[in-house]
Amino acid sequence: MAMLRLSRIFKNYNETGSLNEQINLYGFIGPHVFLTKSGEVGVILEVRGVDYECLDAASIDGFTKRLESALKLFDENYRVYQYLFKRNNETIPYKLYDNPIVDSAIKNRIAYLGSKADTLFSLSVYYVLLHQGFRVSDKLGSALAEFPKNPKKTLAYLRAHFSSQKQTVILGQHVSNAQAALLQKARSFILQVSDFLTVRMLDKQEAFRTLKRTLNFIVLTVGPTMIPVQYFVGIVGIGEPTTGSLSPQKQRRL
Repeated sequence: MAMLRLSRIFKNYNETGSLNEQINLYGFIGPHVFLTKSGEVGVILEVRGVDYECLDAASIDGFTKRLESALKLFDENYRVYQYLFKRNNETIPYKLYDNPIVDSAIKNRIAYLGSKADTLFSLSVYYVLLHQGFRVSDKLGSALAEFPKNPKKTLAYLRAHFSSQKQTVILGQHVSNAQAALLQKARSFILQVSDFLTVRMLDKQEAFRTLKRTLNFIVLTVGPTMIPVQYFVGIVGIGEPTTGSLSPQKQRRL
């Protein structure tokens, strides 16, 4: 009779890491921009699509090509992710007009739609834009590659790279430059599609709730979540965030 080892039973448990390790969000460094643990900066755009049911095939094709052209603003240093949330049992907004006949018709329509809430869905579309052009490992590799051409500059960069204080300054400069470049690209994209798409850049509170929706499928869990500090939030798990400060030691870990 073969013996069953305890190590085999607990193998999956021992290899399981914390949920926090699987979440790449590190914190918010501005009103709209967040920073990831792998060294990217990003923003989230809320997109309201075109009412295609009222358009012919030529118009739909034209809008599609224009969207494709606008997305070409983002070069190889950017990543564009699309999040689509589909939910049923959503609250349908309506307005009354102090007219008994009109109000009665509206209430009857809302009651009818409410009876079919399980089969009616709302769609929410978001674009997550990530700029990964400032990673320190890439900068270090570029500096080493330039050593034959400019050894003085390379040595100065290496000394700064291995100095805690100077490295913090360098990281801050890279983050600021990446943030400015990302915001410029995002605003240019919004401007280019503004005449046929409604696109809005989310602030940090809305962006955090949107990212949290990828982990929480219960609206009541996501809705009231707020970031209680100005910029930094560390997500421990699916529940509420913990707060802290973006210290130089934590910056150096990037």
